[in-house]
Amino acid sequence: MTDGGVTTVTLITLDNHILRLTVDPAQGMNVYAFAVYHRDAWLPIMPAAGEGGVDLKESSFLMVPYSNRIENGRFSFGGQEIQLAYGERHAIHGDVRTRPWAVEVETDHRIRCRFDSRQHEQVNWPWPFSAEAEYQIDDLTLTSRLRLTNQGDTAMPAGFGWHPYYSRWLTREGEPVHLQFQVQGVYPDAHNNRIPSGPAQPPAPNQDFRTGKPLMPDNFLDICCYGYDGNGSIHWPESGVRVRYNCSAECTHLVLYNPAKPYFAVEPVTNANNGVNLLAQGDPTSGVAVLQSGETLAAVFSTVVELE
Repeated sequence: MTDGGVTTVTLITLDNHILRLTVDPAQGMNVYAFAVYHRDAWLPIMPAAGEGGVDLKESSFLMVPYSNRIENGRFSFGGQEIQLAYGERHAIHGDVRTRPWAVEVETDHRIRCRFDSRQHEQVNWPWPFSAEAEYQIDDLTLTSRLRLTNQGDTAMPAGFGWHPYYSRWLTREGEPVHLQFQVQGVYPDAHNNRIPSGPAQPPAPNQDFRTGKPLMPDNFLDICCYGYDGNGSIHWPESGVRVRYNCSAECTHLVLYNPAKPYFAVEPVTNANNGVNLLAQGDPTSGVAVLQSGETLAAVFSTVVELE
């Protein structure tokens, strides 16, 4: 164990005998499993990556220094035209999820790591930045803290988010899972490319989880929501497990990804999809922060597990 020093490691497990979280600082500070002990068994709140037929490389990852997509990897900021490299049609999910992070604090229940883009080659972002990420388990609560600092001499656009996947069932294949969260609207996606095609609109019936309802696997969704209030819940009533979200005010957006798979994702984020271009267009809902030299964007995302 270390506290204050920097070490190079691979998988680290936080375990308090009720919650168990496995992370890999050497690979993006990614989470590879998150489970709760209930009814004499460990139940996979997040699916264990690569196990049981799960086709995920990780159970959760961090999106830094922006969340989700930037259309064609191109945007304008500060009078400059920026072109990012991109592996798909759009630059996606930031540039830290496959890079090593340095461990600064490690105990049985807490880990804090740091990433500095100036120490890495070919970072796909024109401004130097650093980030700190922390996971801590305390009783039935998992708390994640994330900080992003502009290490350059000029202002930079900034955002980030968490991308946790959740198991569709915990104890029985096909068991129901219920989802509830409050948002003001959903960005339309007229071109089916996850890029907002207009201002956020009231949720359509199949997108509306404000009062809570079952999340069905045949209801495909990949939506970005605005006006997220920072709360919400995921409930597996047969298994007697509920997860409650508690996010700080910086997380003004929520992305819901619901494929016909044994998992789904509920992602608290600070910026909208294509947020930097929405910012350039003067859209007040972009969620993109403008950090001056040395300034920091910080947020907290807690998940509280309730057992029935």
